[in-house]
Amino acid sequence: MKSRKIRILSTGVILLCTAGLLSGCGDDVEDAVTESKEVITDEPIQSVETIIESEPVMSLDDMERIETLDETGVEEETGSMEGILDELSDSANNAIDAAQEVTTETTDIMKDYVDENVADAQSAIGDMQEDVSTAIVEPVADVFEDAEEVVTATPDLTRRVQQALVNSGYNPGPVDGISGPKTLQAIKNFQQENNLAAGELTKETLRALGVEY
Repeated sequence: MKSRKIRILSTGVILLCTAGLLSGCGDDVEDAVTESKEVITDEPIQSVETIIESEPVMSLDDMERIETLDETGVEEETGSMEGILDELSDSANNAIDAAQEVTTETTDIMKDYVDENVADAQSAIGDMQEDVSTAIVEPVADVFEDAEEVVTATPDLTRRVQQALVNSGYNPGPVDGISGPKTLQAIKNFQQENNLAAGELTKETLRALGVEY
């Protein structure tokens, strides 16, 4: 019974202590809440524009530096292109000079060859002229010289002339080797139609008839 009373008494003391603590700390909690509100209210509130306002990405000096670098790069590229064009121009000039040298050398070689062979060509032409003169000119000259020479008409020659006249479409009479009026007239007609000397049996007439004498 005694222990039960002690337990009840202890419980009551604990309750009283707890209530005292709670009553003593109540004012402190309220003061803390009030102070926090004042702190929040006193601090200035930044606007949205101020918060989101960003610093510039780069300064004017940086931009000028970039522009300078760009200009330098362009100048370097331009200089490189000019160098390439100069090299191409030099190569083309060298090729042209080489072609001209080759052309000059070839021309000189051909000229020397022609000069060396001109004498041989002239000599060959001279020989050809002599051969032509011997083979053609002289016989032709001989033919003209004796063209009007009269040939004695033998019966055999007369017979061959008569046959040649018949073959050419003329009528010398019978082919009998006798130079009668019809034979002489046929010879004269043949000579006139072929622009030959008419009237006599000449070498020119015999050549025109194809008769050997």
